[in-house]
Amino acid sequence: MQEHKCPACSSLMEFKELKKKKVFKGLDIEYSGNFFVCPGCSLEAGDAGSAGEVQRAIADAYREKAGLLTGQEIRELRDSKGLTQEQLSRALNVGVASIKRWESGMVQSRSMDGLLRRQLKPEPNPYTGNRETSLPRIKLVAQTLEKILSRQLLKEGDRFLFLGKYLWYADMLAFRRSGQGLTGASYAALPYGPQLNNYRDLVEPINNSDIADAEPLSREEHAVIHYIAECFPYDRDIYDASHKEKVWYDAPAGSLISYLCAYELTQIPEEA
Repeated sequence: MQEHKCPACSSLMEFKELKKKKVFKGLDIEYSGNFFVCPGCSLEAGDAGSAGEVQRAIADAYREKAGLLTGQEIRELRDSKGLTQEQLSRALNVGVASIKRWESGMVQSRSMDGLLRRQLKPEPNPYTGNRETSLPRIKLVAQTLEKILSRQLLKEGDRFLFLGKYLWYADMLAFRRSGQGLTGASYAALPYGPQLNNYRDLVEPINNSDIADAEPLSREEHAVIHYIAECFPYDRDIYDASHKEKVWYDAPAGSLISYLCAYELTQIPEEA
C-alpha cells in the first residue's frame, strides 16, 4: 500500500478501520470505514479506493436502520433465486444500471424496495405480516395509539370500527418499512372498511389480554405508530382514508387482505 504523509504535520499516516457516527437522510447511523490516521495530530483522511467503500457502508447502515434491503442482501437474494442482474431488471421493469447501483451502494426508494422484496423475498404468510398473532401486542399497539391521540380507542363491547383501521394502517406501514407487521393480526375487507378478521370474537380476548405478555415495541415500531397517528388525527380521517383504498374496495366482501397490499396503499404519503 502506498505510504501517505499527513498534509498537516508530515508524519507517516496509518491505515485503520474506524467506527463512525453520522446523520444520513434524517437517521442516526453507525458505520465502519478504512481511513488514514495521523499518529501525530490525529488527522483523518481517505483515498479514492476507500472512499467508495465508506459510501457503501454508509448507504447499507442507513438501509439496515430504515428497514430497506442492503446491497449485500439484494445480491444474495438474487443469487439464491439464480437470477442475473439483467433478469432481475426485466422482472422489475427497470434498467439493469439500477440493479447495479442498488447492489453497489445507491439507496433505493421504499416503493422500489417493496418491489424488490416481492420479487426476491416473498412473504411466507401474506395474511399475518410475517409474525405470529399476538393479542397482547394488538392491545399494546392500541394503547400506544390512545396515548398519542389522547382518546380511547379500545372499548369494552366496541366493534373496533375505528381502532381496526388504525391497527390495519399501522400493521401495513410496518410491513412496508421492514417486511414485518406489528401484531400478526389478519384483516378482512368488510362493508365498513378494513377490519380485524373475526373481530367479533376478538374484542373481549384483546381487552382481557395482558400487555406484559407482549413483545416490547422497538423505536422503529413506535415511529410507525406515531406516523399513523399524525396522518390520521381524528377517527373520521382514518375511516374516510381506508374507504379510498383500492385494495379494500376491489376486494371481495369478507376476503382477507394480504400484507403485500401494503405497497399499494395510497392514503399514507409515500416516503423517501
